[in-house]
Amino acid sequence: MGFQATPYTVTTALMVAFALFVIYVRMKNWLDSNVPLFFYVILIIYMRSVGGLVPLWLIMAGFGLTMLLRFEFMNQGFARVVAFFTTGTLCLIIYVYLTEVFGDGQAPF
Repeated sequence: MGFQATPYTVTTALMVAFALFVIYVRMKNWLDSNVPLFFYVILIIYMRSVGGLVPLWLIMAGFGLTMLLRFEFMNQGFARVVAFFTTGTLCLIIYVYLTEVFGDGQAPF
């Protein structure tokens, strides 16, 4: 139930830091930033290469919401709702990552 420094756990902890940076970008309301897109592409590649516990539906939901935020014709209220759900999916991804790193390696759902 503690942190064991293996290459998998350290890389996963770096992905948590990257996800926190993406949340920071979202909180700054930089909707035209490409950083969240890079994060999800790297996340998909990382999860497919190591067989992580983050469900694919959660990754694709976050990626779809991030792509939806890239549209410029949305009004401010709808963009805030989509950004809220995007941040929620990122928080769920961080939770699953932290359960992998600091927990017993079981998927929470």
